[in-house]
Amino acid sequence: MKIYFATNRRPSPLTKPKNFGREFNPDGASVIRFGYAVVKGNRVDIKVAPEKLSPDKNGYSLDLDKSRLGSQKIFNQARKTMKTRCKDTLIFIHGYNVSFKNALKTAAQIAQNLQAVKHSNGVDVALFSWPSDGSMKPFLAYASDRRDAAASGPAVARSFLMFYQFLTNILKEEECDQHVHLMCHSMGNYVLRHALQEFIRQSSERIPRLFDQIFLMAPDEDDDAFEHKHKLLLLPKLGRRVNVYFNRNDRAMSISDFTKSNPERLGDDGPRLPFQIPSKIVQIDCTSVVRGIVEHNYYKDTPKVVADIVSTLDGIEPEEIPNRKFIEDKNRYRLI
Repeated sequence: MKIYFATNRRPSPLTKPKNFGREFNPDGASVIRFGYAVVKGNRVDIKVAPEKLSPDKNGYSLDLDKSRLGSQKIFNQARKTMKTRCKDTLIFIHGYNVSFKNALKTAAQIAQNLQAVKHSNGVDVALFSWPSDGSMKPFLAYASDRRDAAASGPAVARSFLMFYQFLTNILKEEECDQHVHLMCHSMGNYVLRHALQEFIRQSSERIPRLFDQIFLMAPDEDDDAFEHKHKLLLLPKLGRRVNVYFNRNDRAMSISDFTKSNPERLGDDGPRLPFQIPSKIVQIDCTSVVRGIVEHNYYKDTPKVVADIVSTLDGIEPEEIPNRKFIEDKNRYRLI
């Protein structure tokens, strides 16, 4: 399976890389490399788009014009694939404690799982990978990842701006008539918060609709995120609909809440003020359908959640999606 990617991780090796590490690109946290990987089971073959490095007084710096051209090339390849296969593309931002190759494997698994649902046309999945620690050092790694997640926001915003530039330059006859969606898992939602802030800053708050559906899966984000402009208040402007999936038995959320001194989490019980959110935000409580060790990865490992995502991708109205029950006193849907 072919997975396109963008990443601000450190290339390994620096020239002609075959992988990306746990640190930022040495040319800066906002420097992005583009490419694709072919994922077959546990085998991951990575192909990185070439870049030109230009000498300056400090040694070497990335040629940003070449970088932009590289992104346009990757975007155009994805557009042609979408047009040929008549499939949407889902951009995925992973969460905490994920290595680059494991992020690619997860992206491939998401694509396979969505394709496997009956009557699904499937989607192509593209990955943005930030330098998550990729190791199990619960306290140190979490704090490090949270800092790196915030620092990665401008890189994600930059990729969004490149994507917007690409969209505005597409000729009518080149349009593929497919949708692009965004999915963030766990701490990937914290990356999104900081990307949104940088995107707002660079676009002077004229936020274009880049995505059709935005999925916030098990978001390791504050439960008041939709109440504040410096968090996710303006996120609905970026997509046609924002879908928030949460699980009250998600132990990762409890750990984030109690042991990391974070406020209550959006991924635990949804928005703090469920009746004071924009109508474009849909709340989905997955608690009753999630079991056992998949409690934090239910976005890809729980069949009823995967089927719900597929229905949303298909454009079915929230109240018409099967296996949902609307809970009036909480303004949310419960998966059953």
